[in-house]
Amino acid sequence: MPLTNTQYDQLMRDYQQKQLRNQHIVDERQRDLYGKVPLLRDLDEQIRSVSMQAARARIMKTTESDCANSRPGSTLHEQIERLCRQKTLAIEAAGYPSDYLVPPYDCPDCQDTGYINGRRCHCFKQAAIDLIYTQSNLTDRFQSENFGLFRLDYYSREQIDPKSGKSSYEIAKEALAFCHSYVDNFDRDGGNLILIGMAGVGKTFLTNCIANALMQKGHSVIYFTAFQLLKAFEDSTFRHDEEANRESDHIFSCDLLIIDDLGTEMNNSFTNSKFFEVVNERLLRKKSTVISSNLDMAQLRDIYSDRVYSRLASNYSFIRLCGQDIRVLKKIEQS
Repeated sequence: MPLTNTQYDQLMRDYQQKQLRNQHIVDERQRDLYGKVPLLRDLDEQIRSVSMQAARARIMKTTESDCANSRPGSTLHEQIERLCRQKTLAIEAAGYPSDYLVPPYDCPDCQDTGYINGRRCHCFKQAAIDLIYTQSNLTDRFQSENFGLFRLDYYSREQIDPKSGKSSYEIAKEALAFCHSYVDNFDRDGGNLILIGMAGVGKTFLTNCIANALMQKGHSVIYFTAFQLLKAFEDSTFRHDEEANRESDHIFSCDLLIIDDLGTEMNNSFTNSKFFEVVNERLLRKKSTVISSNLDMAQLRDIYSDRVYSRLASNYSFIRLCGQDIRVLKKIEQS
């Protein structure tokens, strides 16, 4: 699971909080039982005393060769088992379940440590995925925008694109297949994409399909509109915003960065410089980026300078969609 140090620390703090919560619950329950069943306090003291004797016996036997064939502490072990049975019976006799003093673990498998035998528990892996989803800015979109819900029937077989000679349906079908392949080969190849086309032809939907599929495979994905992306850099640079600083770190380090609606942000020397920094730095780090824009390639070059265009043209695959505005078609369909 690819996590930044900050993300890992956040998850481990969550586990520490769970452990503290569990200990507090057990302590409260134990105090309650001690007040109602005084015998339990005496039994616990006996268990601690015998356990310490058993530990000392094990240490002594490991250094005495003449006792190597004996079973050290077996009688003490039996005493501990007998005392524990008495404790369980006393708890049940007081009307409580036998596991009343067992911590209420969220994950009994790792006992809320996040690890089993030095390896990350399944609950840790799921928590990492949940954290990545939360930080991606995409959580609410995944219920309605994924590959399973992408509909080719919104694209016309009769509407022919003059540049390619293909119908909008054929173009969308090829784009969908390309995006599936991109996800399937992401672990090995990664890669960068630009989806261009008029508003409403499905560019953002497809980028969200990619993001959804990759996050389900455990990859870190962050989504920004172009405006949000550059706003984060403005806050980090001019306002010294701590949260914006953390966002900036994730922008450069996440497995996939999605920049939606490129060209709708306010354009100036600062935003152009930061956009170049994002594109260039992620290429240097071999991190993948997916961009969507209503601009065509000539407009991208005019707005973002030749050095930005050069990196896009050399390192990105281009997908161009065409067709009717799907948002309008959906409204007609629902009316």
